[in-house]
Amino acid sequence: MTRVSKQQERRHQSPRRPKAPQVKTGPKKDHLEKGYRQHQNALTGETASAKFIGKVK
Repeated sequence: MTRVSKQQERRHQSPRRPKAPQVKTGPKKDHLEKGYRQHQNALTGETASAKFIGKVK
């Protein structure tokens, strides 16, 4: 068995496959005023002022 050089070892490795660019999302893309999507509070009554559970559509 012959010794393989480091450079030859690197040549035989397949490089990481480049990924296609993803569609950008986020506050700048969506033009959100506060930087995030506001959700209504799922709780009502007295507990609504103390706790917040986001009501997601």
